[in-house]
Amino acid sequence: MTGIGPCPAKSHADLAHEWDQLAEERHRQIVSGQDLSFAHVIVPTTWRLWDGADHSVMLDVGCGTGHFTARLAQVAEEVFAVEPSPASVAMARKVCEGSPNVRFVEMPIEEAASIFDNGSVTAAVAVMTLMTAPDLRAFVKALAALLRGRARFVATLAHPCFWPKYWGYEEEPWFPYGIETYIEAPFVISRHRSDVRTTHIHRPLDQYVTVFADEGFQLDALAEPMPSAEIERLYPAPWRFPRFLGLRWVKVG
Repeated sequence: MTGIGPCPAKSHADLAHEWDQLAEERHRQIVSGQDLSFAHVIVPTTWRLWDGADHSVMLDVGCGTGHFTARLAQVAEEVFAVEPSPASVAMARKVCEGSPNVRFVEMPIEEAASIFDNGSVTAAVAVMTLMTAPDLRAFVKALAALLRGRARFVATLAHPCFWPKYWGYEEEPWFPYGIETYIEAPFVISRHRSDVRTTHIHRPLDQYVTVFADEGFQLDALAEPMPSAEIERLYPAPWRFPRFLGLRWVKVG
């Protein structure tokens, strides 16, 4: 991919501003079905890993434009959707306007943790959010404070081992796999390239595993989803490796 490269570290406010610019386009991509991976890979994987969670009080961390939040609202008693991008929250409110059991919290989870009672959340999910958290350990600490014991946390994210290969920067001299790196690029899905530039944070897989373990989480399941043959034919090019990663942790500490 052209126009991709490393960039300085960014704050929550910086990253939220990027997603503000993309909110309407993301909504259109998802509702039109243009984002094949969201509909046919990411959502099914998240839902499969989510199966069996306690649906009493559910947390959607980095809810974006609210399309997965609306699905959660169909099975949960109460959903708290946490998102620092104001434009994304505005769109998510429209998407979820028929779901009175959804409450929006317009701030990062690290700040939102202070408005909840410790141990009050029975399960949490983060759909394509972990690689946009500026401080992974602060994110996990906040999550650990909110979740009750044995609660599940499910995350889907760009696969740190294969995303660099997919985007074509794996061999770039500026990219060290084992080092946390902020990377800026045009926002791209398989069938559309946006002019809006967004940032994701590459972290090696062992960093995710280690930080969560340090904060009292046990890795319970890992998925490397691939589209079905029927869906894969809709993509411009075949999948040679997984592009996304699904992880499920259980809070044990």
